[in-house]
Amino acid sequence: MVKQIAQTHEFLIAVTIVFLSIVIGSINPAYFSVANLFDMLRNVTIYGILAMGTLVVLISGGIDVSFPAIAAATSYLAVKILIATGYQGPTWLPFLLALPFGLLLGMLNATIISWFRLPALIVTLGTASMTYGFVLFFIGNLTLYNLPAGMVSYRTMSLMTVRDPLVGTSSLHPSVLLLGAAVLGVWILLRFTLIGRGIYALGGNREAAERSGFNVRLIEYVVYSLAGVLASIAGVIQVVLYRNANPAALMGTELDVIAAVVLGGASITGGRGTVIGAGLGLILVTILKSGLTLVGISSEWQKVAIGIALILGASIPAIRMARRNWPMTSTLLE
Repeated sequence: MVKQIAQTHEFLIAVTIVFLSIVIGSINPAYFSVANLFDMLRNVTIYGILAMGTLVVLISGGIDVSFPAIAAATSYLAVKILIATGYQGPTWLPFLLALPFGLLLGMLNATIISWFRLPALIVTLGTASMTYGFVLFFIGNLTLYNLPAGMVSYRTMSLMTVRDPLVGTSSLHPSVLLLGAAVLGVWILLRFTLIGRGIYALGGNREAAERSGFNVRLIEYVVYSLAGVLASIAGVIQVVLYRNANPAALMGTELDVIAAVVLGGASITGGRGTVIGAGLGLILVTILKSGLTLVGISSEWQKVAIGIALILGASIPAIRMARRNWPMTSTLLE
């Protein structure tokens, strides 16, 4: 049992996280403070919710790069409507307004990909550009700072507040509960439902999944709709935490999110990936970003580190697969 765990990709990522934490913590002791942990959880919330949607898409054999556009557009549109109507109530309404728009944009991706059998990368690139353009032209291109009072008050809420002499005061924001709900929901979907088994089957081999009786078209709608819904939730959280609504927010975050999921063991070609692995990959990317900042490394080198980690994360499973196939290849040659 222990030997099997030690051979998994997730174990390798966990060891890497521990090693990096020890190195960074030895250079800057503030890294091990509770305040820094709360700050990291705050930073990881948005990316974590986006990563859960990306994980499901990658397992199904697709790829979605439209989620930053969906997150920005749906949250911006929701805030725009609330400002226009003078809404000053609680924060649940912005989420409720953004969700249907995220669902519709996710279903648009699924419709084009499923019915026309077009490559998911090309489709989502197109819908991302189309969404950004539509929002900027028809809805607005100015950053909104006059958020409803409920969103402003939600930003200042905390589950727990700590004061640290090295880092200062830091609080655990309630949005981590939404991250926990997203993680739990995706884990249940992939682990215990028929649609979850269909997602893995679709990513492994589409024709085989169809022959096995899975409704491939329905699965694709579930996958991309879920990604759209999770993106809209992440978009509203981003507005709350940064206290402004920007129609171009989260642009360029695709690399970080996809890198985290791939680092966690998800195959870029589909059929493989776990929630635990994606979570560990996200933690590793967060450490590479925030941890390297603590030791004084510039943001440019952080991007280099993430790029190298992405290449290594994609290469290690391929090398392991090749090593497993070497004995079979040798036997065939003989």
